[in-house]
Amino acid sequence: MSPYVPSEKTEPPREDREKLDPIAKQAAEMIAEVAEKYGYKGAFAGEMNYFITRMLNHLPRALMETGEASSELRYWIQALFFGVLFDVALEYKIRVNPAYEIAQIVKSGDCYDTPYYNKPAEVVDDLGNHIGYVYVNMKRSEKTINQDVLEDVKFVLDGPAGEMKNLR
Repeated sequence: MSPYVPSEKTEPPREDREKLDPIAKQAAEMIAEVAEKYGYKGAFAGEMNYFITRMLNHLPRALMETGEASSELRYWIQALFFGVLFDVALEYKIRVNPAYEIAQIVKSGDCYDTPYYNKPAEVVDDLGNHIGYVYVNMKRSEKTINQDVLEDVKFVLDGPAGEMKNLR
């Protein structure tokens, strides 16, 4: 399960995203607006939890109306709900969180000294301008254990296709 629903890029083209994106944006804006009155950071979490809970309450009935489900209480519906929610959390952690983690490592330093770890390596363009970082998975070594960002490794995006080359 992944969030890559059909779009105008798929064959045949679909309007799934065009229908769902405005609803998601409106819900996010409403959650932020409702949470704002509480006056503390993180107040949106309860509102977001409530919204997701209510959506999960309504979806089985909507599936019954379309004929996809014969009852709201079906094991496969519950199993798919848990799978989707788990997958959303994992994918968000994989796709969004690493950039935040690297920013914090650069700002405050790394804290991992496990037998295997990953370290950020800088990515630059062919003129040496900073683009970002990638993680390099490696075995712990005396050379890298105290490096927050790998010192002897840079990757350069070179050429029109942005091919990655090690500058080492």
